[in-house]
Amino acid sequence: MNKNNLPTHKECLAIIEAHHVPPHIVNHSMVVAKLAVFLARKLKEKGENVNLNLVESACLLHDIVRVCDIKELDYSRIGRPVTAEDKEKWHQLQKKYEQIPHEEAAYDILKEKYPALALTIKKHRYTALLDEKEKPITWEEKLVYYADKRVMHDKIVPLEERLTEGHKRNALFDESQSQRPAIIAKVDPLIYKMEKEIFDKIGQNPLDITDGFIDSN
Repeated sequence: MNKNNLPTHKECLAIIEAHHVPPHIVNHSMVVAKLAVFLARKLKEKGENVNLNLVESACLLHDIVRVCDIKELDYSRIGRPVTAEDKEKWHQLQKKYEQIPHEEAAYDILKEKYPALALTIKKHRYTALLDEKEKPITWEEKLVYYADKRVMHDKIVPLEERLTEGHKRNALFDESQSQRPAIIAKVDPLIYKMEKEIFDKIGQNPLDITDGFIDSN
């Protein structure tokens, strides 16, 4: 298998549908892709080598098994009637990937057919920045990681706002409550460092990058 093999946009949507990804998670992923691809194009304009297709497909598929991290699914948030097929698929995924973070689960699902894509997705885990083997290294990996940390639900927000909200929900952590403050103190500065690296390169202020700004450019 060609390690650079990537799904088309249509194939990404088919994968999303096959995993019964809830609409609110799909909407989040679409906005993450919009932001990451925008930044990727800006980096290319500055002469950086960035694979736009890898960035987009990884963003679209980064949360295909996000349901694995949700202990009790709130069907009222799904955004459409929940079918028996939905419930069965989510139950199967949660059972198969019990105790496995959604990033690892997505990697397992995609690694055989799309190895580069799977690895890029795997590295968007919040604490990956603390792991020398797992931290984002390439522009593609960094953009997927960073864009996910800028999109709160389906809106692009300042990094501080997104991180604060994420910490309150405790959705991005696998560690015990007692470890969380120390982990946040280590990881968050590294995310701001990543932000600075990206925006110093493209020559823009991160606070200027909003949904409206991207849509108008």
